[in-house]
Amino acid sequence: MFEERRKYPRKEISYPASVMTVETQCVLGEGFLTNVSENGFAIETECLLCIGERIVIKINLLSDTVFLVGEIVRTEKGFFDILYGVKICEQESINLEFFKTYIKYQLN
Repeated sequence: MFEERRKYPRKEISYPASVMTVETQCVLGEGFLTNVSENGFAIETECLLCIGERIVIKINLLSDTVFLVGEIVRTEKGFFDILYGVKICEQESINLEFFKTYIKYQLN
């Protein structure tokens, strides 16, 4: 049987998000989060990104806005566009604790 290697299990989701640059926070494009965990997520987007590149993802959750800064750690073919695996940079993200609470208790 396959054993889960991740510290935090992924939860399936389909949630819209904006992809932005870290430096200027210019919007590069739109995408959909396809799965999330407390320390990373996958996003499918038309944006062309590279492994090692840092991005900001803007998500509107309930009555709050979350800005997740992350580093691209993998790429693969998604359903429509490229799927990127992103590791969250905790120190630079805004409303990260709200995001973690949301995925822990709202996505069951």
